[in-house]
Amino acid sequence: MREKILLIHPGYAKTGTTTLQAQFKYLDINVLGKPAENQSKTIWFKFFKEKFFFNKYRLKTKVENYEKTKNKFKDYLKIYFNNNKKVSIYSDEGMLGPLGNHLNISNLLSFKEIIAEIQNELNIKIKVKFILSIRQQYDLILSMYLYSTQFSESMSGRDFFKKIIVSEDYKKMFDFTFLVKKINKIFNSQILILPLELLINDETKYVDKFCKFAEIKNNIHNKLIHLNQNYILTDGKKKYYKKMQNHFSPIYYSGILIHHYLKKLKIYQKNFRNNTFLKKIYKHIKPKNKRVEVEENFDFYKNEIKLLYKNSNMELEKLCNVNLKEFKYY
Repeated sequence: MREKILLIHPGYAKTGTTTLQAQFKYLDINVLGKPAENQSKTIWFKFFKEKFFFNKYRLKTKVENYEKTKNKFKDYLKIYFNNNKKVSIYSDEGMLGPLGNHLNISNLLSFKEIIAEIQNELNIKIKVKFILSIRQQYDLILSMYLYSTQFSESMSGRDFFKKIIVSEDYKKMFDFTFLVKKINKIFNSQILILPLELLINDETKYVDKFCKFAEIKNNIHNKLIHLNQNYILTDGKKKYYKKMQNHFSPIYYSGILIHHYLKKLKIYQKNFRNNTFLKKIYKHIKPKNKRVEVEENFDFYKNEIKLLYKNSNMELEKLCNVNLKEFKYY
């Protein structure tokens, strides 16, 4: 029986996930998820994420029953498990939901069900392994708060930190051990922990650890470009930037309405994605994301957050054989 390896990389967001995903093209692996040019058009987005991110992507969807979508996603996976490559990776930091609902395990249960079916149908053994990108909780909380508008639009940064300290539900959002236990309960798989701090301090070791765990040759010899950072270093100190919600644009909204109307025409539906002129118009009228420098200082909560997650991080070290003390997680 042939053996295939499936790596599942469900995040966390703002922990170097985009930087890691950008390296997949150099490796001998099947890329099942990100990076993707237009993820909202993929079957994996429809199956795993559409229910979470409907408003963000302004999707106009057709109601399709679960079994039909599931079978389409299964057929998509079978194409890759049938080829000559041994290792496949499904990487997507939004797989378990958006911030505030990013520990939704229903997608993991669905994935396990599909994997079992594929093994029977293709007569193969799929060894599932998990990769979890993490970051010191204080930095992660601050970065995710400023990057996502879900909480930054409704409460101050200080209130967000306070909620994490006093509310068990908010605390769990950044409790890595909690998620690892959830994964183990469903898959009982090997889990590699990749701290962002290792990527920053020693990217060669970071990549080597990934490739060794994935059981593939390391073909990444270029210097990694750190992507999607929402801070800059000035005199050794981090200056963070806050993502601002786009203001309503009548021109953009009108363009979207016209686009959806024209999609009823077969000739437009067939050609609009490859039309250079339409791409330029879209790029010109789409509201630009605004980022403003954050002047408020949250260092007051740094030690309190470190203490809050100390026992959990020490437990994670034992569960996943990772040294977090080296990177001052506690």
